[in-house]
Amino acid sequence: MLNREILKQHLGGIQAKLDFATVEPFANFSERWFVDQVGQELMAYLAGLGNPVAGSPEADLLYLANSCMSWRCYEMAFPHLKLRASDLGIQKLNTQNTVAVAKWEYVDSREANLAMLDLAQENFWMAVEQIRPPAWLDSAAYKKRQKLWIRSASELAEHLPTLGRKSRLFEQLITYVRRAEQTYIKPVLTEPVYTDLKAKWANSAYTFTEPEQALLDAIRPALAHMALFEAYPYLPLTLDVSGITERRSKNGTMEEVAPSETNKGTQKRQLYQDGQFYLSELQDYLKATATTELWPGYHQASLPKTGQSTTDDFTNSSLIIL
Repeated sequence: MLNREILKQHLGGIQAKLDFATVEPFANFSERWFVDQVGQELMAYLAGLGNPVAGSPEADLLYLANSCMSWRCYEMAFPHLKLRASDLGIQKLNTQNTVAVAKWEYVDSREANLAMLDLAQENFWMAVEQIRPPAWLDSAAYKKRQKLWIRSASELAEHLPTLGRKSRLFEQLITYVRRAEQTYIKPVLTEPVYTDLKAKWANSAYTFTEPEQALLDAIRPALAHMALFEAYPYLPLTLDVSGITERRSKNGTMEEVAPSETNKGTQKRQLYQDGQFYLSELQDYLKATATTELWPGYHQASLPKTGQSTTDDFTNSSLIIL
């Protein structure tokens, strides 16, 4: 979908003489990234719009989709544009009447690119919710997005304004939104109410009643705060192949430094506690479902051994022990 004209339309800083072949590999990967975000069905719908009537909702939606892909393409290409590789080696070009940018200018430009990508994504999803194309409502991507009661950075920012509307941050928080639903919201609602409300939320044709909408409005603020609470111990540190690093802002630029022992210890303890939590969830599931036909090995291992005394359990019984 991307071409030279579309890139220039959305990226005003690109020079007229930039050869599209220079950024074409990044354009291809940005389209693949966008398909992963919106699904094959919605992407095919957008590609089939052609030239919609100017000012129509479809034209606005297509414009925002191209904006998302353009800024993603530019962000991926940005570090590579400052160097040229040839048979002579790697070179940095400084043409006449130009100067190299300072480090803070380069870092600031990359952050500005990502801010525009966040803005384009949030506006795109708002347009999708307003237009609700049939291709989107019937897609697997729609069902995936509807699994959570908070689906975007904009919805999260309604309850936690200090986070801003950053899609990059929200992508990191999705795991903790899902966990907060299971850990905090589900026990309050009870299993039947939780399951019923989730099924209705995932059904694009269902219209919520006034009490159901009021319940959702009460769920979301609690979910937003508990999701951030769950994510909080993991946010300061980044783990990759180079080790554990901590990002800090200094003189307007971001730098990566070795994390403090306190932060590493905090995250390590949280990892262990979370691992124990999920192990407990796994054991509860096996205890509730294991039979002689399903997971027979676990069922057999959990039975009392021959000659082993068992503690009497009078839970939920009407017996009185004197």
